[in-house]
Amino acid sequence: MENALATGLRFRKIPRQSFSNCFQMDPLLDENLEQWPHLNELVQSYGTDWVKDEHKYGHYESIGPIIFHNQIFEGPDTDMETEMELANARRSRIQDSAEEETASTSGSHLSGSNFYNSSNGEISKLCHFGEPPLPAYEPVFDWDNERSTIFGQRIPAANIFQYTSGLRIAVKVLSLSFQAGFVEPFYGTICLYNRERREKLSEDFIFHMLPAEMQDTSSSVDARGIFRVDVPSASICLLVQLEKPATEEGGVTSSVYSRKEPVHLSEREKQKLQVWSRIMPYRESFAWAIIPLFDSGVTSASAGPASPSSPLITSISGSSSQEGAAEPVSKITLDGKLGYSSGNSVVVEVSNLSKVKESYTEESLLDPKRKIHKPVKGVLRLEIEKLQSSGLVDSEKSVESRSVNGDMAGHLVPCTTFTKCPSNRTDGRQSAFLDPHSSDRIELDGNGSISHGLTDTEPSDFQAFDFRITSRNEPFLHLFHCLYMYPLTVSMSRKRNLFIRVELRQDDGDIRKPPLEAMHPREPGSALQKWAHTQVAVGARVACFHDEIKVSLPAIWTPMHHLLFTFFHVDLQTKIEVPKPVVVGYASLPLSTYAQLKSEISLPIMRELVPHYLQDSSRERVDYLEDGKNVFRLRLRLCSSLYPISERIRDFFLEYDRHILRTSPPWGSELLEAINSLKNVDSTALLQFLQPILNMLLHLIGNGGETLQVAAFRAMVNILTRVQQESVDDGERNLFLVNYVDFAFDDFGGRQPPVYPGLSTVWGSLARSKAKGYRVGPVYDDVLAMAWFFLELVVKSMALEQTRLFYHNLPSGEDVPPMQLKEGVFRCIMQLYDCLLTEVHERCKKGLGLAKYLNSSLAFFCYDLLSTIEPRQVFELPFYSFLWNGRFRS
Repeated sequence: MENALATGLRFRKIPRQSFSNCFQMDPLLDENLEQWPHLNELVQSYGTDWVKDEHKYGHYESIGPIIFHNQIFEGPDTDMETEMELANARRSRIQDSAEEETASTSGSHLSGSNFYNSSNGEISKLCHFGEPPLPAYEPVFDWDNERSTIFGQRIPAANIFQYTSGLRIAVKVLSLSFQAGFVEPFYGTICLYNRERREKLSEDFIFHMLPAEMQDTSSSVDARGIFRVDVPSASICLLVQLEKPATEEGGVTSSVYSRKEPVHLSEREKQKLQVWSRIMPYRESFAWAIIPLFDSGVTSASAGPASPSSPLITSISGSSSQEGAAEPVSKITLDGKLGYSSGNSVVVEVSNLSKVKESYTEESLLDPKRKIHKPVKGVLRLEIEKLQSSGLVDSEKSVESRSVNGDMAGHLVPCTTFTKCPSNRTDGRQSAFLDPHSSDRIELDGNGSISHGLTDTEPSDFQAFDFRITSRNEPFLHLFHCLYMYPLTVSMSRKRNLFIRVELRQDDGDIRKPPLEAMHPREPGSALQKWAHTQVAVGARVACFHDEIKVSLPAIWTPMHHLLFTFFHVDLQTKIEVPKPVVVGYASLPLSTYAQLKSEISLPIMRELVPHYLQDSSRERVDYLEDGKNVFRLRLRLCSSLYPISERIRDFFLEYDRHILRTSPPWGSELLEAINSLKNVDSTALLQFLQPILNMLLHLIGNGGETLQVAAFRAMVNILTRVQQESVDDGERNLFLVNYVDFAFDDFGGRQPPVYPGLSTVWGSLARSKAKGYRVGPVYDDVLAMAWFFLELVVKSMALEQTRLFYHNLPSGEDVPPMQLKEGVFRCIMQLYDCLLTEVHERCKKGLGLAKYLNSSLAFFCYDLLSTIEPRQVFELPFYSFLWNGRFRS
């Protein structure tokens, strides 16, 4: 703090924690986001760094508390024995220091607290160490105690991030072995799953295990999948699913891994499997396992005894014990055999792998009516570890602690400047400003996740996306824009070896045109691909699939963007070359029509693709399979912080674009209607897009014209009141609103004009109307209740402009000079202050508690202004207010 003040810097940039989804912008839109102003606002809201005001909450925070040491005093006259004990205690404390003089008591004559050394004839003072007879001197004024008595005080809030609560569990695949032998590659996925609801809670963590003959130096299984658990529950588990190369017809079937007798693979069988696995590029489902994470008695953060059904020891399952306090101890694994654990990690040997005889969906897998699957004679070894709580709050603290210790070399360098920060890109997206030699640098792994170099994470770690983010009552704080697509079943009249290819296309004109590179790969380290394939459903009339296909969506969807599904039948006969699949049919799905938050859809299958197959005019020429019935069933899950599900929010974004681009009528009636309809938006949807909506409303308040200014201000008051009333922590000030003001609110390096002139004008106009006796409705009471929010917005907007204006011309080591408000803006501030002070005076007569909060907000408002604008202007606010109201003369 002192360092920041000494260098004249006010704002500190805090890098955002990125999510597992590496946002892939449509190449056609990458450099031209100005065509969609709302999209530019969203990308800026999620992509730029947090801005923390180092001056807020008082300059005295840089003054450390005064430390009073225990006094060194002379002891009272005591007997010989007591004096000897005190002298010996003193000698024992200083005997290790060779540089200090040690007093000798040999031949001394003790009298009171003095003794005479016969060897040198000196009289030494015996100082006794210990607790003084009287309490140490305490300062008369205590900042902490004094501040705690302030009514309506502001409490510094730490920056919030997604997943700041709950557990982080890392899963690492160590090995896979079979009794029959391990000679062909196996592929697998691990996800967080709720057994009771039969619902996936996270995306898949993908891994593969290769036999020794097929491994190379580049292959590695060191990657870990990191999952988030809100509250430990007996129903939450890990679902492990294994696949292998599709079995050739008449060849070595997968039943060799589930033989009752302990028979190993013969040399001929090994050779056939090795050759076939190199030829066959398609996979089939092989086995699955459920790993319960928590004991049945653990339903909250309290710990319970470990159970043989759970691999997580007490310290992992959310106990209150200290981190790292657990001793290495043997634990029972799923098969009843002893495993081992160390600290917060435990090694689990999963021997209850169940072999599947046919294709399945994840829902039908746990159907109690389904036949019991045979066990696989093999063991999958996993390492499950509870990670330390992470987030940029911890990273920020570690940076501050390193700076205090003077150990900042080669570590994260916080961008404290503001306008010269290299993270301020012209397109509003984040760019890393980390030292290239930093241990905290951001790295992109093969799964498309961005990992921070924290102590408990590695660059190869895969942060599994938590689907519950899209349903939480929290603001979206990160940029993610993906569609998860799950083919479920295909009902055919004859048996086939069916698999599906999925691709994303932006039009239906030329079917020979390649699709977009939007499919996330299944192989680690690969770039986005044009196609994604499911596993093969071998010999089934009703083909079932459990694949998760992750699609990176373009920033803007047109009506022509669609998913195209191609259905193939593959011949599994033994051949020298790769089996060539035969096209069975096609299906298409327009994104803008069907891609909602979570939807299940059934589609017909076309025999052939005709040009413009999406248009209604072409349907008459289309020939469908199975008499045109909807035989293809799939599920979509949209996970996007760019695309709101609420139609009212989408309408507001659309009309906002038309207004900014001047393509709507000048009076903006459609935008007025969209703004007014925000009060009817679902609370969850409203809170999720809280930050960009507030930014857009503030932009309209700043330069939207008088009519739009008033409408935007009233809508903003309504939103703030709803957010505050529905606050989950029952605090006087909602945590999300405090964080918006303290961290998220920004002018993005001056790319957006300051909001304080327009905000002061429209608020002051409403206050003057109230003072003149005009009807302002109940909205005015809501304005007063949320006055702290608007006042802090005004101050921070001023401070952002102040830093931006003076930084380039600021000599080294000097503070930023105060900013002189323009006469018109200062008059608005003064009139607003007078109206609010009048409200305090009037409401005090009625004994309303709101007057105390409003008075406190005004006091902090003046306090913050003293570090931003010319102090003379701050002192004029109460002075002229008293003059105007006549209270000065009384």
